[in-house]
Amino acid sequence: MTRYRFDQIAENSTARKKPEESDRNRYVGLEHLDPGTLEVTRWGAEVTPKGDKLLMKKGDVLFGRRRAYQKKVGIAPFDGIFSAHGMVLRPKADVVDPMFFPFFISSGIFLDEAIRVSVGSLSPTANWKDLRTLEFDLPSLGKQRELAGILSEAESLKGHYRKLLTTCDDVVKSQFVEMFGDPIDNTFHKPIASFSDLGKWQSGGTPARSNTAYFEGDIDWYSAGELNGFHLRSSIERITIEALNQSAAKLYPAGSLLVGMYDTAALKMGVLDKAAASNQACACLIPNDSVLVEWLYTAISIMKPHLLGQRKGCRQKNLSLKTIKGFNLPIADKAEQRDFAVFFHSVDKSKFAVQKALDELNATTKKILNQELGLGDV
Repeated sequence: MTRYRFDQIAENSTARKKPEESDRNRYVGLEHLDPGTLEVTRWGAEVTPKGDKLLMKKGDVLFGRRRAYQKKVGIAPFDGIFSAHGMVLRPKADVVDPMFFPFFISSGIFLDEAIRVSVGSLSPTANWKDLRTLEFDLPSLGKQRELAGILSEAESLKGHYRKLLTTCDDVVKSQFVEMFGDPIDNTFHKPIASFSDLGKWQSGGTPARSNTAYFEGDIDWYSAGELNGFHLRSSIERITIEALNQSAAKLYPAGSLLVGMYDTAALKMGVLDKAAASNQACACLIPNDSVLVEWLYTAISIMKPHLLGQRKGCRQKNLSLKTIKGFNLPIADKAEQRDFAVFFHSVDKSKFAVQKALDELNATTKKILNQELGLGDV
């Protein structure tokens, strides 16, 4: 193992451009990077992005330096532009193998340090001037190439697991349409209900970042970017009872539906497996007896492209709680909803098995990296 400063390991590319219309479909934002995977599968913007953006080349490592605690790292899928709230990193090949480099940037040894040196209260950000002097131990280039081969095969297998999860979601949506028709074109003639009639709606809040003790609790506290699937089991950040009492954040019961309201996270959703809170970018529905959350989650998922058209704003298109409550939905009767929920959970069992395999693979690759980078089994 040899110790290097980070600026001996990586180059921070700062080349920028003001986006043109032609750049809109080759733009990668932080919202397009998913924690736990280096693969970037989503990109593009509805309108030409505002402000200067970073130029990226295919194969560059994209690091979300803003809110680094979200641990977003990806590999640029093409030449294009990247969010100015990120970094475009390139390996210095005399020190680090280019194939190993993305795995190093996504490792705990780097990300934990990036989080530690982040500055700012509302949106902690890791800056190059602080990162460049950090020191890290690296194995030999030969060992790095060996590790890169193992980790690349694991990353490919992770991709297959994620595709299986997407297929499960598609099967559920297809079954919904087969049972009830399409909720957008009202091909099933059911009573129309306003979202406001489906239960109690609330919005969250953010405790004062200046009081770091507020974020040292055990109450899950979600941001809209974390609403990536039906089950919300654990959040990135956790807050205290005092933080709840001193902010607009509220404790929602298990079974509540969280819905993202702001910009690119609008209408991302998840259902709480246990009581938790959220920030103000999320709306929360505590359903009443008229609707099962499994049925509602799927209906909104199908209606999402239509509902997103209701966002308002110029620079950033958002949904408000008032807008969400004004949406209408044809409601199936409770017996039909229960039949669908049985099917939903049968598929969910398959998803659980796939997700478990994915989680185990993630844990294995993390252990390999930690051991080789000198962190033991952390």
